[in-house]
Amino acid sequence: MLQGQAYSDPYLELLRVGVEHSEVAEAVVVTLAVDGALVSGTVIPASAWEDLYFRQVAEADYYGLRKVMREVLGHLDQAAEDGRRRVSDPRFLHLKNVTVRSGRTARRLPAWRGPIAAVSGWSLGEPDER
Repeated sequence: MLQGQAYSDPYLELLRVGVEHSEVAEAVVVTLAVDGALVSGTVIPASAWEDLYFRQVAEADYYGLRKVMREVLGHLDQAAEDGRRRVSDPRFLHLKNVTVRSGRTARRLPAWRGPIAAVSGWSLGEPDER
């Protein structure tokens, strides 16, 4: 994590805001440098990450939370039907179809949430596997 007061990159912030507030025609894939690792994935709205998170926890029944998560999902689905929009936290960036590379190790994750302030560098696209 960056020391002191961290400022988010305005161009990375534009990507985050863009996927939060409009329909993006194509998937935006980024690679982020975070604490010495490379994190690559498709930028998604906070609400999409939240749906993935709740469904993943509910399906796996982490710590017996299946019933609670199903209730939360029901409330969120009802709110969406009622036209209420979820408020996203601008401090975080959300990705799906993620690969985390550290040294010679690469791990796949369905979704990732991280603080924008922890990103020390980034680029569009993902690294070649060569």
